[in-house]
Parts: sequence; C-alpha cells; structure tokens
Amino acid sequence: MMDAVADHVMECDADVFRRNLNLLPYEIGHTLTDHPLFQLEALVELAQRVAARKNPHMSGGDVYFTEGAIEAGTKPVYTGTSGDRPEAERVRAADLVRKIELAEAWIILKHVEREDGYREVMEQAVVDALRLAGPAGQELFRKIKWFEAIVFITSPNRVTEYHIDRECSWIFQIRGNKSIHLFDRADKDVVPEEELERFYTVDNRASQYKPQFEERALVYDMVPGTGVHIPVNTPHWLKNGNNVSITLNVNFQFHDAEISNLYKANYYLRKLGLKPAIPGTHKTADRAKAWAFTCALAVKRKLKPGDGVVPVESKEQKRRIAELVAAR
Repeated sequence: MMDAVADHVMECDADVFRRNLNLLPYEIGHTLTDHPLFQLEALVELAQRVAARKNPHMSGGDVYFTEGAIEAGTKPVYTGTSGDRPEAERVRAADLVRKIELAEAWIILKHVEREDGYREVMEQAVVDALRLAGPAGQELFRKIKWFEAIVFITSPNRVTEYHIDRECSWIFQIRGNKSIHLFDRADKDVVPEEELERFYTVDNRASQYKPQFEERALVYDMVPGTGVHIPVNTPHWLKNGNNVSITLNVNFQFHDAEISNLYKANYYLRKLGLKPAIPGTHKTADRAKAWAFTCALAVKRKLKPGDGVVPVESKEQKRRIAELVAAR
C-alpha cells in the first residue's frame, strides 16, 4: 500500500530542536493526523502483515500487546506473536486492533518501516529531523546506528507503564488524546545509577516508578497533530484519554557501545562491592572502563559466535534506510 507523504512530517522551532536535542523533552507538531495509513482500518491490515512476518526483527515477533487495566508502576506480562502459526497470528493481532475500544489493551507494532508507505513516512520524519538539526545534522547522522518506526494502538483510559528507552525518539499523536509524564534523567532520586546499570546489563525493565516523585514530572497533554521528543534514558509513563489512541514513534538507535559498556562495567564493579563513579565524573576513567569491557565482550563473542551480534538483516535494513536518507 502506497500513500503520498507531505513535503514534511515533523514541525518544530529549529532553535528549540537544536538546543534540546537528546538533552531535554520538547513539544513538536506533525502533519499525519489525517494520513490514511494511520486510520484504524489500515492498522488492522498492518497488524496482520507484521504478525505474519517470517523474519521478524524481534525473536518473539514484531507484535506485542498487554490487556487489562494497569497502574504506572505495573510491570505487565507482554504477549507476542511467535510467527510459528502465521494464519492464526494474523487473525489474533487483527482482532485485537478491531476491538481496541473495549479491549483495555496496549498494542505495539514494531519496525513498521519494513512496510510500504510507512517506510516513506519514517524516512521523511528522519529527513525533517536532520534538517532541523541544522549544521549538526551531518554529525547526528554519523552517530545513528539504525532507525525504527513503531505504531502504538491504545484502548481508552489505558496506562502505558513507567519505563526508560535506549533510543532517542519523537512520538507523534495521530488520534485521541494522551498525557505523557516525563522525568529528569539527571535526577538521581528518580533514576538511581543502580537502575541504569541493571537496565543496560541484565534487565530492560529495571526502572522503578516512584510515586513520591510524581510531582517532579513534566506533563504534556498531547492531542492529534502534536507530539514530544524523548531523549535517551528519560523515564516516562503515559495515560490515555477517554478514547482510542494511535501514536507513531520514530526513533534513532545511536552507536552507544561506549556508554552502554560503561554502565555494564559499573554494574559488575558494584557487584564486587565497589562504588563506581557516575559516568561523566572522570572521563579518563570512563574511557578505560568502557574499553576494558568492550574488549571482554569481544572475547566473549569469539567464544560464543552470535552472542550480542546484530542480525545481518538489521544491518542491511539500516544501511538501506541510511542510503535513502542520504540521497534526499
């Protein structure tokens, strides 16, 4: 399915974009509100295609969802599509989208840029981001490891639990209203170093919601045509309004091995009873720790090929999208 993309997707004051990029959240606008690919009927078809992928990006499939009411601090069990029974999985995913108004569900369709039409939307959003970055756009592009586009479909009044992400992202609210509660990633009451170390090393869901600090949250009430930039490691949770919500997330995965390996090194040092310095406190020591851990991982991967290595398909996808963006 192909649909025309406007000459731009993302709208933002260039000074705000450049000053706060990957540092602080800020509001954006967008042109996707009436785009036919993000209407519920089109998303039923999209869910069918994503659920039936024979080579999903995620080992558990590229469709995930949870059902039932939760609170911000809940850690729900995610259900996914395995791909072992493509016909059944297509029906399952499509039915949940169809009944989304009454399902108390949160559905995530990952890597939708693999699909015609959605790929073009993501590429235009990436081009917009690089343009808004101005002279720093070339350096920003160099730092990007790969791109991803995700669609979230959410039932009325549903909460998306508190979490942090490795990605630098922009979310575009297309249908329905939703509030996003964002916290300062530098606030160590909210984001202790131990949580970040566990997040990067052993548990993607290590972050813990602390209701006593809720008053510190920066809250944006998003409506169709608006959105928010979420820097890496910025804790957040979301509450849907009294309506079905459709949201697009466009994100960048950076070449961040040095940063992630530094947190991993600190995790193991802490397990030995030491008190490692917060990253950024001692830059020379940071580089030494990150280098040592990177070397250890390289040895591990030689002993156990495939462990921690990005799949070839993901590398090809990243390269193809990068070439398309560079050619614009």
